[in-house]
Amino acid sequence: MKKKIFLFNKKVYYSFDIIKTINAGLILKGWEIKSIRKNNINISNSYISILKNNAYLINSNIKFLNNSIKNEKYKENRKIKLLLKKKEILYLFNKVNRERTTIVPIYLFWKNFLCKIKIGLAKGKKIFDKRAVKKEKEWKIKKMRFIKKSLK
Repeated sequence: MKKKIFLFNKKVYYSFDIIKTINAGLILKGWEIKSIRKNNINISNSYISILKNNAYLINSNIKFLNNSIKNEKYKENRKIKLLLKKKEILYLFNKVNRERTTIVPIYLFWKNFLCKIKIGLAKGKKIFDKRAVKKEKEWKIKKMRFIKKSLK
C-alpha cells in the first residue's frame, strides 16, 4: 500500500490556499498509461470540472508515444474522467458553486500499480498574499544562514 508520487504541481501551493484534499482514480487508455510511466504528462495548467454529475480532469497534456498503437485515435488534451464517489462529487459541486472555490490537481501518484490523482478544493490567493508567503520564505532562509554562521 505504498504510494509513490511522480508528478507534483508546483504552482498550486503558490497560487491557491488548499481547503480540502481528496484522492481520485483516473480512467486512462493504454497509451496514456505508457506515456505517464515515462513522465510525458503535464498538469500544471489543468483543472477539474464537474459536468453531468461526473468529475473530469481538463487541460492536462499527455504526449503520445511513437511506439504505441498507430491505428488508435488519440487526443493529447482530452477530458479524463475521475473516479469519485457520488457524495464527494456533490460536496465538490456545492462548494464550487456556493463558495467561489475551484478544484485543482495537486499531484499524481502510483498506488498498487494504479495511477491516482490527489485533487484539492482551493481558494485563489491575492497578490499581497503571494508576496507575504514569498517574504516569509526568504526570511526563513536568511534566519537559517544567520544561525549557521553564528554556530561556526
